[in-house]
Amino acid sequence: MTIAPTATPAKPRRRRRRNLTLTIGIVVTAAFMAMALASFFYLPHNPNVPRIPDRLLPAGSPGYLLGTDALGRDIFSQLMVGARTSLTVGAGGALISLVIGTIAGLSAAAFGRVADETISRGADIMLSIPGMVTALVLAATIGSGALTTILALSAFFTPSFTRVIRSAALSVMQEDFITAARLYDRPTWFILLRHVLPNVAGVMIVQFTLYFAAGILTEAGLSYLGVGVTRPSISWGMMLNEAQQQVGISSPLAMWPGLAIVIVVLGLNLLGDGLRDVLDPKLARRA
Repeated sequence: MTIAPTATPAKPRRRRRRNLTLTIGIVVTAAFMAMALASFFYLPHNPNVPRIPDRLLPAGSPGYLLGTDALGRDIFSQLMVGARTSLTVGAGGALISLVIGTIAGLSAAAFGRVADETISRGADIMLSIPGMVTALVLAATIGSGALTTILALSAFFTPSFTRVIRSAALSVMQEDFITAARLYDRPTWFILLRHVLPNVAGVMIVQFTLYFAAGILTEAGLSYLGVGVTRPSISWGMMLNEAQQQVGISSPLAMWPGLAIVIVVLGLNLLGDGLRDVLDPKLARRA
């Protein structure tokens, strides 16, 4: 009797794919973070000092790894400082959204219908306001800059973060161990901190990485439009704004910051997907 060959289990393949995604995300993110940290201690050139005799040098020129811009400023030094700014702004906006959104989401899930309706409707109202409008209003009132961009990102991301955490917390609140904790007359704050928060921590971490990436992308767009980071600070979006006048004359000026944005956002998204698969196996199986 002929025995049909058994199919290769898909589970090891999924695990290898998951590990590869997570590894690539960690490596890319760590590389850009290392470059941002290195910019505090070493820069090949001052990125804000013009050197007119060295203007528009191509990549690989002596002393200039990626060439210079229209004023002779070193592109690689600007990318290093831009990594520091973009990562700081993106992480700052995501972190503030994480803290406020977690508090609001847990409160909506645990403190009754009135709190739930109030917080949910408030989040809906904030979601109806475009993030770009918020950034423009803040720039007009307190001036453009990194702080303005962080506040705009926080206002833009917090409602979405609140809804995600609320949904995850409501799911945890249906579990039997929550019922048992209530039977033991545990206070609501204790249930949230001891039982609910650890069970939504995986969702929080994954959402933080995804909003971190979205924050970098949004900051680049705001700086490109001139309502984000401006000199003497440097960001990749601002470099794109300055390079657009040289497109066709020295196109790599726009290529380098654009490539940096694409790679770091891709790395953070891969990191988020990998963490989701590791921290939430049920979601990974459904996907």
